[in-house]
Amino acid sequence: MHEHHIDDMVRRLKPVLRDPQKAKVILKRYWHTRMALVWETEDVHRAANEREVALTDLEAISVLQTLLNQHNAQYGIKWEDLTTHIEDRVLGRKMTKREVARFVHRDILTIRK
Repeated sequence: MHEHHIDDMVRRLKPVLRDPQKAKVILKRYWHTRMALVWETEDVHRAANEREVALTDLEAISVLQTLLNQHNAQYGIKWEDLTTHIEDRVLGRKMTKREVARFVHRDILTIRK
């Protein structure tokens, strides 16, 4: 597990933790012998925007949940799986030319409200 993922876990749990530093040590020890690949909704939005499509956050979450439940552990999940799933399900709406230009030239994601 990457350090920034552990930091994010501790940050989100901080309101209920007595000792965040101790929690971080425990999490680091736990993840020392394990591996998890983390996909985020931002990844899904980026994959959609590459296809000139804008998704809502709920659609992005749905993509992640579906891929988690349907993936083949032998092959894992690839970037292509995100884009194929979005295209096959005809999710989202077509981005405007301005939105595409912002994404291409300034790396600004379009997330449908």
